[in-house]
Formats: sequence, C-alpha cells, structure tokens
Amino acid sequence: MRGRSPQPLPLSTEDVAILQRIAHSQTRPWYQVRRARTVLGIAAGERVQTLAEHLQCATRTIHRTCRRYQQQGLEGLLSNAQRPGHPFEISPPAARANRATGLPGTDC
Repeated sequence: MRGRSPQPLPLSTEDVAILQRIAHSQTRPWYQVRRARTVLGIAAGERVQTLAEHLQCATRTIHRTCRRYQQQGLEGLLSNAQRPGHPFEISPPAARANRATGLPGTDC
C-alpha cells in the first residue's frame, strides 16, 4: 500500500474508555466526536488515508489531531482552541432611550 505507515499512538486505558464514549455520543460537539474517532482509529492501527476518507477530512487533520493529543493530552484534545484574531464585540446599549446605539440600521 502507498502512503505513510501508521505511527503508534499509545493511549491510556482511562483515555480509551472516555474516547469511546465520546466517539459514540450524539449530543457532544462534532469536533469532539471526530477527534475521538480519529485518535481511536490511529491507535487501533488504521491507515491515515483510510481514516481520512472514512471521516471525510484531510490527512493533515488526522496528523494535527494526533499531534494535539500527544502534546496536550485528553484535555487539550477536547477543548475548543482559542482562535487567533480580534474577538467579536457587540456595541454596548445606549446610555439613554433617545440616544442611538451606534449600530448601522438600528435607528428604525
């Protein structure tokens, strides 16, 4: 077969139980479910290309997810990372009822 051979990804027994629950969850956020399935698949010895096709994502996503688990552990894998850039802000409400809020289109 072509492509990289799978790198071993050691998982602790506690992490395996938690990841299996998350991988089968229908109420968790999608990114946590996909990350759990990714880590479990690589730990089981699946090839990266096969797993990427099954999960409908890029092979880089598989490598990035595994690296994230190795560096940050289960806590980092399941957390939603802070995105770079300026945070979204909403203008504060008007000080008085007769004062405009400063948002375009709110004077109607």
